[in-house]
Amino acid sequence: ADSMLQDLASTGWIDVRTRALIAEVTLYSPSVNAFVVVQGVIELPSTGAVSPYPNVRTARLIRYGRTEDYGVLGAEVTLLLLGLLDVLDKVVFYRTFRVSIWRQWWDVGDVVLHVLFAVLMALRLNVAVKMDGLRVDPTVRAYYDVPGVLFWHDQAEGLAAFLAAAVWLRAYKYLWQLSWTRRILETLRTAAAPLLGLALAGLVALLGFAHAGLLAFGTQVHELRGFGVALMSCYRFIFSGMPLEELQQAQGFLGPLYYVAFKAGMVLVLVRFFVAVLVDAYHEVMVEHRHRWPLSCPPLEALAQDVLDWWNSAGPPDDDLSGDA
Repeated sequence: ADSMLQDLASTGWIDVRTRALIAEVTLYSPSVNAFVVVQGVIELPSTGAVSPYPNVRTARLIRYGRTEDYGVLGAEVTLLLLGLLDVLDKVVFYRTFRVSIWRQWWDVGDVVLHVLFAVLMALRLNVAVKMDGLRVDPTVRAYYDVPGVLFWHDQAEGLAAFLAAAVWLRAYKYLWQLSWTRRILETLRTAAAPLLGLALAGLVALLGFAHAGLLAFGTQVHELRGFGVALMSCYRFIFSGMPLEELQQAQGFLGPLYYVAFKAGMVLVLVRFFVAVLVDAYHEVMVEHRHRWPLSCPPLEALAQDVLDWWNSAGPPDDDLSGDA
């Protein structure tokens, strides 16, 4: 290994501008049809430290390698056909009734979902084509560019996760008929402006803490080794614990001070401001719509009224008919 590093240094692959060294191994498990890419990374950030860490990623890049996978293929084809039918239905509806699709933001959201679904299908097809082009033979020890395929696979899976969440949130289009759902959405609408201001203030404070953490502890604390990593770590610190022991070992006085300042400013103050704004907006909505929004479900009320009208219109049987019988 030492001779390999010296060879890389002598040929110019490693110099003062190098920011990371990556040793990579790709494994394949036929029993579970999964590829594993194991990377040992030695990162050299601009702060001057050396940060080693492993990176392990697992994915099923051969999507239809087993018999039971064809059931997944059938479900995906069915979903694709349903999506196409929904698109055709919307096109026919809007062309027939000459309604603008941009008037309702729910309809705009449906268009965005359909476009993203098409992008997801394109990404999945791209992964399949790239994987087929590698001509992977598990019996041959050779290097295959699996990480390149894995990158596009991760993009597709991330988009699929976003679409899954968006489809579930789309249920609010129908839950809007429920009075309690309208209260929640109206509360968020009322609190939108104050929450936006608080979000901007929180972002500025978060940037400040991330920058301070990078400069003070970037060479010794793994979560603060880079500005982007420090920013995401500070956001995570709001909802989870901070590495107080690592901060204290890095800087005996500055570490605890940084911990106390972050918890006091971001958790004790900013988060509680968010909660206070939401509570105040909810109270305002409840007071304003106290008599307009009783706890009800209009679709069920309409159905019950239709049944009642039908029952009243039917009426009791005539006396003459009953007498003849």
